[in-house]
Amino acid sequence: MVTVQVRTDGMISGVFQKVWDIAEQWFPNRQIYHRSEGQVRYFELTTTMQVGSLGTVVALTGWLCFTTISVALHGYQMSQQTAEMERVRLESSRMVNEAMANEAATQALFESRVEEFRSTANEFQSRHETLRQLIALVEDIDGEEYDPSPALDGGRLLMAATPADPTPRRARDELELSVADPNAPEDRVTSLIEQQDVVLAEAEDAAEARLENLRAVLRLTGLRPDEILSENRENEESGGPFLSIAGSAFSAELDMEDAFSARVARIATRLIEAREIEAAVNSLPLHIPIGAEFRETSDYGARIDPFTGRPAFHSGQDFVAYRNAPIQATGPGRVVYAGWRSGYGRTVEIDHGYGFMTRYGHLNSIDVRRGDTVQTGQRIGGMGSTGRSTSTHLHYEVWSNRQTLDPERFMRAGQYVQQN
Repeated sequence: MVTVQVRTDGMISGVFQKVWDIAEQWFPNRQIYHRSEGQVRYFELTTTMQVGSLGTVVALTGWLCFTTISVALHGYQMSQQTAEMERVRLESSRMVNEAMANEAATQALFESRVEEFRSTANEFQSRHETLRQLIALVEDIDGEEYDPSPALDGGRLLMAATPADPTPRRARDELELSVADPNAPEDRVTSLIEQQDVVLAEAEDAAEARLENLRAVLRLTGLRPDEILSENRENEESGGPFLSIAGSAFSAELDMEDAFSARVARIATRLIEAREIEAAVNSLPLHIPIGAEFRETSDYGARIDPFTGRPAFHSGQDFVAYRNAPIQATGPGRVVYAGWRSGYGRTVEIDHGYGFMTRYGHLNSIDVRRGDTVQTGQRIGGMGSTGRSTSTHLHYEVWSNRQTLDPERFMRAGQYVQQN
C-alpha cells in the first residue's frame, strides 16, 4: 500500500516537472534593463511570474468570454420573456376587449328586452283597459235576458263565423288555459293572451246571442232591425263632433291593422248595435192593451163590415171585456192625442218613437192628456163603445211610418219577451 502511494506521488511529481520544464522553455527567466538619468536598473521576469501572468490573462479572458456569453444568453432570454409578456399582454387585451364587447352586447340585448317588455306591458295594459271597458259595455247592455229565439234550430243559438272573423267561435268551456311554466315570462304572456281570448270570446258570444235574440223579437213583429235603426237615426235630434269607436268608447286609439284591435272594434260595434236594437225593442208596443180578462173578436185585415155587411179592411184588432175595463199602454211613450176622433170615438194615441204609434179607440173614459209620458202597463182609459161601435170593446191599432201593422205580431213578440 505504501509502495503504490509512493509511485503515485512520483508520477504526479514527474508530470509537474515535465510541465514546468516546458514552461521554462517557453518562458525562460528574462531581465529587463531600464536606463534613466545615467542609471541602469533592471528587473527580472521569472518563469513563475510569466506563467502566473499568462494564467491571469487566460483566466481574465475566459471570464470575459463567459460573462459575454452569459450576457448574450440572458439578453436572449430577456427578449424571449419580453416577447412572451407582449403576447400575454396582447392576449389579455384581446380578452378584455372581447369581454367589453360581450358586455356591451349583453347590455344592448338587456335594454332591448327591457324596451320590448315595456312595450309589451304597455300593450297589455292598453288591452286590459280596452277589455275592461268592453266588459263594462257588455254589462251596460246586459239587462234582461232572452232565451234563444224559437225560430232558431231547436232552441239552440247558432253562431257562424263572419267574413271578418274566419275562425268559428267556441264556447267558453271549450277554451282551456295552459301554462307550461307559470314563472316563465313567455308562458305568462301566452297565458294572458289566452285569457284575453277568453274574455273576447265571452264578449263576442254575449253580443251575438244578444243580437240574435233581439232580432228574433223583431222578426216576430215582421220588422227589420236595419229599417227601425235607420228610421230612428234619421229622426233623432242629435249632433256633436265625430269620434271613432276607438276614441269614444275606449281610452286609446285602436290600430285596425292589428287583429286584436279589429276584433275588439267589431265586438264593440255589435254591442252598440245590440244596445240600439234593445232600446228599440224596449220602446215597441209589445204588451196587451187590456188590463183584465178579454177575448178577441176581430182580427187585423179583411173582414165583413158590421154596419154595411160588405167586405172591408180592418186596420186594427178588437178586444171585448166589461165596461170601463182598464185600457193600458202597450209600450212607453208620449201621448200625442187624447180626445174625440171621428169613427173612433174617445181616442188616445201614443208615440213610442222609432216611427211607431198606437191608437186606442171607442174608450168610455180617458185618463191621460196630450203631452203626458206613459209607461208600459199604465192605465190610459176605460173600455167603452163610443164612436162607430156596435158594443163595448177596444179597437187597437199599431202604426209604423203612417202605415198600420198587425197588432197580433207585436203581442206575440211581447209574450215571447215576457216569458223570458
